Amino acid sequence: MVKITNTLGDVKIGRQGEVVYQRKYGEQIRRTASPKRAISSQAQIKHRALYRAALGWRSQLSLPNRRYLEGYCIANGIIDSYGIPLPWSRFALKLYLEKVKFAVIEGLLPTTKKETGLLEHYDDEAKLTTNQTIRLDLWRAQSFTPLVTHDLTKVELYLRRVGTIGQVTVSIRETDDYGRPIGGDLVSNTFAGSELDTVPLWKEIALPYSQLAANQYKAIVVRLAGGDGSNYLVWRVDNATASYPRGTHLNSGNAGVSWNIFSSMDSGFREYGTYDVPAITPGILHVRHPSLLKVVHKRGGLAINGYDTLSSLDEEYLTGQVGLDVEVGDEILATSLPGIEYKHQVL
Repeated sequence: MVKITNTLGDVKIGRQGEVVYQRKYGEQIRRTASPKRAISSQAQIKHRALYRAALGWRSQLSLPNRRYLEGYCIANGIIDSYGIPLPWSRFALKLYLEKVKFAVIEGLLPTTKKETGLLEHYDDEAKLTTNQTIRLDLWRAQSFTPLVTHDLTKVELYLRRVGTIGQVTVSIRETDDYGRPIGGDLVSNTFAGSELDTVPLWKEIALPYSQLAANQYKAIVVRLAGGDGSNYLVWRVDNATASYPRGTHLNSGNAGVSWNIFSSMDSGFREYGTYDVPAITPGILHVRHPSLLKVVHKRGGLAINGYDTLSSLDEEYLTGQVGLDVEVGDEILATSLPGIEYKHQVL
């Protein structure tokens, strides 16, 4: 602002360019025009409201609370840019305005884990109503195609006996491109026919074998030592609505030398194995704030871990960090001492 002495009197009044001329107390002055104030953004409005709330929170702190914050800054070396311990008033604003930080200390690593369970199967007992006889050179088989590479552990077959029968052998064999068994047994197990009932039941047979490859035909082959028209083994099949999509029932009348395919028939079977599934090793996440009040750790919508009353001005303690073992998809809810909640999704 500049005072103008003009012997000819006031010759300019109002704005001209970036300058404003006006009279004040009978004298003419000149000043630079003030720029127009911009309209506040939503972020600015929100921050101003937050700051006013922080001032309100600070004003309700009791004298003991204020003394504790002052001493806390000195004892813990909380300083400003000049190296001077923060006064309680500025530290109180920091507690309110500072956001909770979620720091990854150890990342989540992709890996695999082993699972054991039922894989290929056709086991609807209501449909398995047809008897397929097994005795002497009359063998039966069921081809199947694993969807995942796995270690075979066992099979269960829907079997019964008629009369008195001898040893039953169950094996796994390679197949040709049509699913017909070829070659010798990859793995086999033999049990006494007397272990079977005269009504069809699921019989468990251990067949440990490593690495059945995905998308490659294999066959479960069943045969009986001896037997005749009155004493034989029965494997129950579905010959009406068979719907197993990756294999079929087969038989051989010459002890496995050649095989016939029955594409409209499936045997009652269950195949179990151990296989790798994708997994994530848990990571470590630190939740940080000068004064944490509460932390809730959720997985699948359920709280699996939680900490409450981590900080208290009346009790004179503040908690600045909490560590959590986390997995992908976990949700962390952290509340600061002034009662502001922050959310974090583990990705």
